[in-house]
Amino acid sequence: MTIVERTISRVVSRLSEITYRTFLRRVREIADKTLEAYGLDHLRPEFITYTGNGLYRITVGPGERIPAGRYALRVHQPNYMKPEYIDSELDWLEALTEYGLRVPRPIRNLNDDWITVTDLGYDVPQKRNCTIVGWTEGRLLRKGVRPKHFRSLGRVMGEMHNQARAWKAPKRFARPAWDWEGLFGDGFGYGVSASDAHEAIPKKYQDSFNRALTLVRDATDQMGKGKDVYGVIHADLGLGDNVVFNQGEARPFDFDDCGFGYWIFDFAVLLSQYMMDSHDLSSTMRDSLLEGYSDTAQAHDIGMEFLDTFMVARIAQLVYFWQASGLANPRHIDQARPEIEAYGKFLKHLLKGMGV
Repeated sequence: MTIVERTISRVVSRLSEITYRTFLRRVREIADKTLEAYGLDHLRPEFITYTGNGLYRITVGPGERIPAGRYALRVHQPNYMKPEYIDSELDWLEALTEYGLRVPRPIRNLNDDWITVTDLGYDVPQKRNCTIVGWTEGRLLRKGVRPKHFRSLGRVMGEMHNQARAWKAPKRFARPAWDWEGLFGDGFGYGVSASDAHEAIPKKYQDSFNRALTLVRDATDQMGKGKDVYGVIHADLGLGDNVVFNQGEARPFDFDDCGFGYWIFDFAVLLSQYMMDSHDLSSTMRDSLLEGYSDTAQAHDIGMEFLDTFMVARIAQLVYFWQASGLANPRHIDQARPEIEAYGKFLKHLLKGMGV
């Protein structure tokens, strides 16, 4: 999910027991303590944001045990990604950097582990899994998006897919599967059953949602899960959220939702969010993205004919996500409702455009 989506407070289930300021102070203490595990406890982490994960920036000078530069210290939200999932995310990031891609390079602690578990004995916040990855230098695009940006990201997306196709993942590798069950079933899990979340979706969007599920089921059944169409993907490549540009080069970050999925889903996530935010329904950005992708990877056999279906899948997934999150966290249902409304309306629009 995007940075905005993580503002649903899975933050802490018992945050009402302390003030938010106290909560953030304690998370900062966890960040400070975590740096000891890297031999960097003399550094001062700079608070960036708290959106489920606590994010801090650290600046490392020359002469340290890790290369000089800026890094992101993540205090992971509890009960979101399992430790084996976090380990695997960093395994893939390491492999991508070795492949030559400019993605965040993960850093091991003094025990040669990716994850540092930091526990200061608080009930809120409880112990946290913490990691350090390279800081992604560049500019977020919230305005002024042009075809050249889609071409650049398309080239990088193609390289990522090429690496994933050829990569022999370690035996321990475990990430969520963004197949039909992961997108709409109990495969990932948001704290309530899929059937309960589906039934709770407003009646005016029930028909669209169910038609979307049928479309996606039919498409995935036809496609199968061969390497030509399915592998390890970023799954959340959103301009303005998880991609920056540095001298015209797209640089993805925030691999928190990476997992097994259809290559075409990476296209769909990017394009559906762009179309919804910009109201630009032309094919210009789609064509530019495909042009860039074709510069580095084969596009003809990845299921491009199902692109519209997977755009529907992404928007329907967000309807489901917000509905499930609202049920799991009743105090935050008021945050969820406008999101369900916005994505529900856009889902109807996409289906109408497909003549479904």
